[in-house]
Amino acid sequence: MKKHILLLLTTSFMSYVALAQSFERIDPLRHTKETIQFMNDGNGQPFKPTRGFEEEGSPFFANDYLESTIQLLNGKSYHRVPVKINYLTGQLLFKTEDGQEMTVIKPFQRIELFREGQKYIFRSGFPPIDKQNEFTLYEMLDSGAAILLKHTSVTFQDKQPYNGVNIIRTYTKKEVYYSYIPTNGLIALPAEPTELIRLFGKDAIAMNNYLLAHKLKTKKETDLIKLFAHYNALKKSN
Repeated sequence: MKKHILLLLTTSFMSYVALAQSFERIDPLRHTKETIQFMNDGNGQPFKPTRGFEEEGSPFFANDYLESTIQLLNGKSYHRVPVKINYLTGQLLFKTEDGQEMTVIKPFQRIELFREGQKYIFRSGFPPIDKQNEFTLYEMLDSGAAILLKHTSVTFQDKQPYNGVNIIRTYTKKEVYYSYIPTNGLIALPAEPTELIRLFGKDAIAMNNYLLAHKLKTKKETDLIKLFAHYNALKKSN
């Protein structure tokens, strides 16, 4: 009986290993299949980059194409699609199997990017504010009862050095943080800590105590994340 059970377990384990190896052999094709499916669904058009100058800095979230999951406004999702976010134009670029760069032309509501083992989440669909509209993409730093968002914009300046041949384009990034609470709407975070704390309404005193106890600096992104994470944990426990 014991030999029979041991043989059964050994057979099951070998079958599991064979299945896992089979998936590993198939897995590299998933990237190509998802990209092809994304193209076949008519989500992109050719991207024509502007060249003829040297660059200092970058208009992209990351210079390399990163593996992503894209969710369109219609709810359909595509996985393992290589993309780049262009902060200068607000475009989302992806690369086809043959290396052609394309822009995503259909409205998208959520993007998950994977970079060096870390996941970054971007969202659209928030109320218009400043120069942004409902299609503007924000990086979501924390979410729950209150959502902490970061909007990054890029500007550039072109200069041609004296006796130089090439134009040098220098990119400058600007980051602005926003809070989205349904009762408050989308609000740019105030610079002063006392004003920022007021955004938490009836929990303002508790949040101020947390801020002081942990010596958080509201101009530091990591501290803002801690602050919002604490607020969302409070609301979740209530």
